[in-house]
Amino acid sequence: MELQRDIRILRFMHYRMNSFLAMFSHILRFVFPLVRPVSGVKEEIKTMCGLKCSIFTSDCREKGTLLKIHGGAFSSPAAPYHKKNASLYAKAGYKVVMPDYPLLPFHHHPEALEKLIVLAEDIPDLSVIEGDSAGGFLAIHTVSAMESKPDLMLIYPVVMPEEETESMRRYDSAPMWNSRNNRWMIRNYIKGRPSFSYNLSGVRRAFVEVAEYDPLHDEGIMIADELSMLGASVVISEPEGTVHGYDFLWRKPFVRRMIGRRIEWLCNESQE
Repeated sequence: MELQRDIRILRFMHYRMNSFLAMFSHILRFVFPLVRPVSGVKEEIKTMCGLKCSIFTSDCREKGTLLKIHGGAFSSPAAPYHKKNASLYAKAGYKVVMPDYPLLPFHHHPEALEKLIVLAEDIPDLSVIEGDSAGGFLAIHTVSAMESKPDLMLIYPVVMPEEETESMRRYDSAPMWNSRNNRWMIRNYIKGRPSFSYNLSGVRRAFVEVAEYDPLHDEGIMIADELSMLGASVVISEPEGTVHGYDFLWRKPFVRRMIGRRIEWLCNESQE
């Protein structure tokens, strides 16, 4: 696979997900407070609906609230790059709420989803829910449960835990994330529960980003098509030469341009 020049270092990032790694990943909770948001953004820690949340704001508060549901295989707390991305959304004019939700290996579906639905319903000016990777799955089902549906931003989302697409079969050894890791995640987090239906009818706007060399690529395209068929105004971003989680390298010029696409969509609300 030919990765984009700025992120070629990620071609060496191969790992096999397991329960020990899931437990070890919780050390990120000690690292996260040491990471500062981008310049001009303030962070506040607050408990909301029983969840510890990081809240990001800037002086440019022109829009509503964005609920950011971070990824991490349902097993890792928010990583430093999640804080940076949340900061950039805040700098674009949003109040960003990023909850620390229950994770593997100590918690399983649907505990996190139930708590996130309560949180989302409790935010009076919620205008966007963003979810990346596993957070995309939680974002989809949170929006589905809401009567008044906010806009939806999905970054290389988990969509169909029980089905295997062509990209899932193809990328069984891709860097950063592959289909073998995905199967481990679903097996341990979902734990044999029935099929997952959702209702996104009523979503007005959606942004869906998919990485080229990602087992979740086809799932992202499918839900973008589904949202479009339901009448949502959908923007699809498909950056070439990328792998799942490539925005881990958030400082790279190419990555910042791709994050810029997300921010452009967020800021163009009044024009659609």
